[in-house]
Amino acid sequence: MSQVHLTTRTLNSLQSEDTPYFIRDATLRGFGVKVNPSGQVKYVAELWHEGKSFRKTFGAYPLLSLHEARMKALEIIADIKAGVHEIHQKDLPLGSLFEQYLSGGRLKPRTIQDYREAVGFYLADWLDSPVHSISKDMVEKRFYEIRDKGINGGKPTFSQAAKTMRILSALMNYARADELIDNNPVDVLKLKRVDRGTRKREHYLKAEEVRELLRVTTSDSHPMVLGLQLILYTGLRKNEALKLKWDDLIEVDGVFCLLIKDPKNRRPHYVPVTSATQAIIDKARNSTPYLFPSTQKKDSHIKDTRSTLNRLAGLLGFSFQCHDLRRTFATRATEVGIDYLMVKRLLNHKSNDITAQYIQWHSRENLLVAKRVLEMVRY
Repeated sequence: MSQVHLTTRTLNSLQSEDTPYFIRDATLRGFGVKVNPSGQVKYVAELWHEGKSFRKTFGAYPLLSLHEARMKALEIIADIKAGVHEIHQKDLPLGSLFEQYLSGGRLKPRTIQDYREAVGFYLADWLDSPVHSISKDMVEKRFYEIRDKGINGGKPTFSQAAKTMRILSALMNYARADELIDNNPVDVLKLKRVDRGTRKREHYLKAEEVRELLRVTTSDSHPMVLGLQLILYTGLRKNEALKLKWDDLIEVDGVFCLLIKDPKNRRPHYVPVTSATQAIIDKARNSTPYLFPSTQKKDSHIKDTRSTLNRLAGLLGFSFQCHDLRRTFATRATEVGIDYLMVKRLLNHKSNDITAQYIQWHSRENLLVAKRVLEMVRY
């Protein structure tokens, strides 16, 4: 690692190489930067203390200024000297790494809960093991155990095996970023071409099945039933629909919309209110903050879908899940002539297309276009 007086000019002049390299600051001992092959410049605080080596990678230039990074490095170094970082980073347990990963602010509460359930069940016996001790053989063996035999009394499950390894891979990449390990052991599954692809569900309701569903629920004003009807006419995700508040019914340049403030792709989603959705909204009128309030818990939206879905299955003679209705909406939209790109927009699917990211879908004219095509979705 070379040593120079780090300045903004120095950082701006850094060039990436085929392998990562470090530059130590000559002004503040223990402070430096790591330059990745991608060109990303990450700040590093490191210290040899009481016979142990500590290194913490934090922040990236220029998102974090050089001055701010020096202050942060001083805090980290002071914490290490004070014994706050008592665990030798190279011996960091998987459980501690997992908690660091979850606290990064990138994941939604539902995702965090989902990750905790998977890791807590399928990797419980690994949580006290140092990250670097988890080997390729362990990963491969655990994947096949979950998939083919089941562990901890659970049944064999392909989907949970794939999901657990997907989470573990993310954790190991996180550990690589902090240089706790050199290689991701989960990569062995990719190198051996082990099939980990999640089986995509394809079930949806045909138009005649939807008509029967709407017929048997014509006079049903149960919040869950109304929520299901809304999904059929908007394509919203279950939680997006059921969490709606009356405050989310807004007017944008004269167009009434349902505003999904925090969707999966984190880009606010505006759903113009059509005649079909207005009828559902009118039927849902109540004195709580929610369009679809819980029937059991005060000041909360309805959450338990099972009893309503089971009841409807008994009336209809066939069963379905909430997400089946989102697929039903998308399928019906194409059947009535709505083009693929518009369906993608209505579903608010994430797009990596740069041009699409420039378009402001909540302009008045774009909302009117969306309303016209939503009116086309009939069963």
